[in-house]
Amino acid sequence: MDVATLFPEACLPLSSSKTVNTNIPLEKKQLKSFASVVFDNVCNITLSQFPTPCLKGDRLAITIPEEEYKLGVEACKHHLHGRVVWSKGATPLTVVNLRNKLLELWPAIGKWGVTSLGKGFFEFSFSSLEDVQRVRSVSAWSLPQGILKLFPWTKDFVPSTLKQTSAKVWIRIHGLSQEYWRPRIIFSIASSIGTPICINSASNKSAFERPFGHFVRVLVDLDLTKEFSYKILVERVGFTFFVDIKYEKVPDFCSFCSCIGHSIHSCKRKGVG
Repeated sequence: MDVATLFPEACLPLSSSKTVNTNIPLEKKQLKSFASVVFDNVCNITLSQFPTPCLKGDRLAITIPEEEYKLGVEACKHHLHGRVVWSKGATPLTVVNLRNKLLELWPAIGKWGVTSLGKGFFEFSFSSLEDVQRVRSVSAWSLPQGILKLFPWTKDFVPSTLKQTSAKVWIRIHGLSQEYWRPRIIFSIASSIGTPICINSASNKSAFERPFGHFVRVLVDLDLTKEFSYKILVERVGFTFFVDIKYEKVPDFCSFCSCIGHSIHSCKRKGVG
């Protein structure tokens, strides 16, 4: 639709003989003043209803209303937490763009919302348990240059206090005959190791262009707290076989303090206390 269709009076030729009444007052956009914004959200609870703060050690402490907290938890009963894992070098989507992309992927989902929590984490709110179950039925949703992993909502979820226990790692799948070199098959096998992100460009070439078939390289989001698997049993109708898994450049991970970047042997916290 062009501008002339939306605003026909704005596209009249200058030579038109039609008289335009310039004395008609234009409708002014109602802008809220600072005072109205403040008073729309004013606290109408009397001071006598607030709990009394106290000192615990050298820290100020306050007890929040338990009934309000329970109402807050109840309001989150149809929520999910999610984390977006971006491909290396990718530009993260804004919340608006993320929502627009998911609207394409979730056409049958009712009313829902998404809130950014920082550090790549998001909170999703849904209007029904059925919608929660629908989006949770897929382990990972593909996004432009990334994937969205959804997991159950938990209390006291603060991303800034979470310890990073997963990393993007390239794995090699050995022992895969050429008829299995199809993205859905490869990703299915890789999903037993971690959340698959992408196949490397060499492995993803067609049979006419692929220079080798010794192994497939797949980038996965790997949970470093779990024991690594080096042999996977692959099954199809009437046949089973094993593939070998090799890991490339797995970062050091300390099982004592759950931190990436050093091993348990060099953990400074282990010797404390």
